[in-house]
Amino acid sequence: MPIDGPTGLFEVAEPDFEYIVKCVLKLTISELEVYLTLIENPGIGVDELSEIMRKDRSGIYRSLQTLLEKGLVKREYRILKHGGYKYIYTPLEIDTLKAILKEELERWFKRLNEVVDKFTLDEFKGETKEAET
Repeated sequence: MPIDGPTGLFEVAEPDFEYIVKCVLKLTISELEVYLTLIENPGIGVDELSEIMRKDRSGIYRSLQTLLEKGLVKREYRILKHGGYKYIYTPLEIDTLKAILKEELERWFKRLNEVVDKFTLDEFKGETKEAET
């Protein structure tokens, strides 16, 4: 019975903060790189991100869309002096991110504890027999 939780979190002996963010929030390396670049350069647009990261705008835009969907960045509309507009992106405050990570980990560990508490030897034997067939 697979449990939805931090992907690969326990594959590293001593995970760092970036690794925990990536695993718990299920971010790709590109999405994490965009997020970290925004932490260092808040309030910039896709063009600036593309220049700083030396990556294609379309890939950065896709990463930003995912980060927006997960609530990790905010997008603001800015009108340009010479006409037109652009969006600028600001990352979630680090303390808010920490709270989200802790909440997600607690939810996952609670679910794991429920599975362990419900465990029976008969259930284990049944799963083993199914795997053998």
